[in-house]
Amino acid sequence: MDKKVALVTLIENSFVLPNEVKLELLGRVEGLSDTDVEKLGTFLAAERQFVLDHEKGVRDSVAEILQMLDTPKPEPGDAVYVGTGRP
Repeated sequence: MDKKVALVTLIENSFVLPNEVKLELLGRVEGLSDTDVEKLGTFLAAERQFVLDHEKGVRDSVAEILQMLDTPKPEPGDAVYVGTGRP
């Protein structure tokens, strides 16, 4: 695969780069030197690898958050105080 084509894919899928920067970089890819393509590609490949390496932890955290959001919270008037003499 051509390195510039691979770089475009990495730019489009980056989590770190804001959309404005992605658009600017995508517009400049064709004019980048091989050295710049290598440097940017190496950075974005490292970002992708980090995400893949930590995917399980992220998915576990998301599942925990979703479970917490699905758990109904008691309404303030629903509290029952056992053994305190309160209703």
